[in-house]
Amino acid sequence: MKKVLITGASGFIGTNTLNLLIEKGYKVHAVSSRTFKSKNNNVVWHCVDLTNLHEIDKLFREVMPTHLLHLAWDLTPNKYRNSPNNLIWVQSSIEIIKNFNKYGGERAVFAGTCFEYDLNYGYLNEHLTPLKACSLYGTCKASLHNIVGSYSIKNGLSLAWGRIFYSYGPHDNSNRVISYVISNLLKGEVAHCSHGNQIRDYSYVYDVASALIALLESSVEGAVNIGTGNPVKLKDIFMKISMKIGKQNSIYLGDVKTLPNEAPLIVADIKRLKDEVGWIPSYDLDKGLDETIEWWKKKIKV
Repeated sequence: MKKVLITGASGFIGTNTLNLLIEKGYKVHAVSSRTFKSKNNNVVWHCVDLTNLHEIDKLFREVMPTHLLHLAWDLTPNKYRNSPNNLIWVQSSIEIIKNFNKYGGERAVFAGTCFEYDLNYGYLNEHLTPLKACSLYGTCKASLHNIVGSYSIKNGLSLAWGRIFYSYGPHDNSNRVISYVISNLLKGEVAHCSHGNQIRDYSYVYDVASALIALLESSVEGAVNIGTGNPVKLKDIFMKISMKIGKQNSIYLGDVKTLPNEAPLIVADIKRLKDEVGWIPSYDLDKGLDETIEWWKKKIKV
């Protein structure tokens, strides 16, 4: 029987992935740096500092998972892209794959990022687009993929690398752009935004979680893009949100400067995800935004 260990289980994507694993009937060991009391018999929580190499060994020795979803990383908004903590997480992630193998692991999925790619290419493909990260975060993720990929081949592990593009939905940080716009408008405040002409590929977080689990359940190895394949302008997302909430005059475009040399177009080619993993998105933008708005209404008690 599969025994799944998920790191980063209390984070944005991790929370939604854990909930979906439970719905699917998995027995899950969930790892967080915070202490949780399990409200479900199918979840065993482990409070572990994954930057502590001795605690990593102890965790895998006790759990001995057959399957691993490694989502943990330091993704503090507005800080993570060039934080030195990225280097710490490379080291921790190497220890995680080593201990997963040491204690009998079989199949692992690690969370990668679209920021590993040369973003100037716009439409990004696992086999055709070169890797040329423009941040320490992207560089560390790409380097880690090379390391754990080579290690897995040498040791007979099955490993997939889910390159996650942009995401939004329940449990997201309010400093991330879609959650920021929704929460501000619901509180009766304005939302200061960039010009909004950037074209991006945004997935509802339930779909990200679903894709990660489908990837874990498959035998596909190597890098797999996780996105929708659908380009959308940020300002069109902002306007959709404002119309749904009834605050069309509360979006202030052009108030926030964009990053220097920011890529105008970042969209996933998801042919591999669809054809090899056999997964397609369940949510369109409208449905995802509706559910996200309802979640924020409950959170801030509107």
